[in-house]
Amino acid sequence: MEEKLEEERFLHIIIKELCQEMGIKVEKLSYGWLLQLSKDGKIRHITRNHFDNNPQATGEIADDKYATYEVLKSQEVPVIEHTMIFNPATRSKFIPEEGIWNTVLEKFLKYHKLVVKANDGCQGKEVQLCHNVREIEIAIQKLFYQGQASLSICPFYDIKTEYRTFYLDGEVLLIYGKTKPCVIGDGKTTLGELIEALHLPDKKVIRDNLSVLDMNIVPKKDEKVDISWKYNLSGGATAKVLNRGELYQKIERLVIQAGKAMNMNFATIDVIQTVEDELYVMEVNSGVCATIFAQTIEGGYEIVKGVYRKALEALFE
Repeated sequence: MEEKLEEERFLHIIIKELCQEMGIKVEKLSYGWLLQLSKDGKIRHITRNHFDNNPQATGEIADDKYATYEVLKSQEVPVIEHTMIFNPATRSKFIPEEGIWNTVLEKFLKYHKLVVKANDGCQGKEVQLCHNVREIEIAIQKLFYQGQASLSICPFYDIKTEYRTFYLDGEVLLIYGKTKPCVIGDGKTTLGELIEALHLPDKKVIRDNLSVLDMNIVPKKDEKVDISWKYNLSGGATAKVLNRGELYQKIERLVIQAGKAMNMNFATIDVIQTVEDELYVMEVNSGVCATIFAQTIEGGYEIVKGVYRKALEALFE
């Protein structure tokens, strides 16, 4: 809850600045849960980091990873494969007679490593990379125990770089790449000491990532050790703006294709580049969050403010 409040406060600061500059009246309603914006007789709303730009159905589809996959796949947009698994306790009518485990085992035997994740998760939370059937079963049972009605299992993709893109009305406003958090060994210092020197924030997602590491090992000199297999900025990954060029144009085309397929107006669309240089949409986010990017990259605040300015302009066209 604390992380969400920080994010909302940050967004509110930017929106209030923009509203003052753009002649928009802004009111905080419902104990700060929503902002009401008024200009020229038009009223628009922002709830958390969700803007009024998108149709409601589109936002709900984007908030469901499997639904997003099905929409994109149906329109031949390259997208990470998802398979839906339903909770037998709450969604039994969607489960075939043979149960769920035949499907799970079939996918594991085909791909050898699977990613299990909640359909409505974000920031890398409740996402588990599983190397064997035991780990898969633990991950699935944990999510079901937490009350998840459904979840997705995906093949593990060997990712070179993950990109976050900011999409508005058929245009890509910003693309940045993310580098997984890692340390470089010196042959003397323990992994725990190397990680401590990074001064990572005390967040649950980071604590979960660190819990599976042996902090007492001493990495060899110049040995790279990934702190996590995930690319979330909230988990310690770092961002770098992608300059225009051939790769930018390829990602841009894919993102515009995905945005139009989803009937999305304003979103962040995440794309992976595999080690084979193939590009796939990973997910579409109806909530446009850029807090950590703005706070950690040089000039990030003004970059993000520019994105939100264009979104507000579109709201009041």
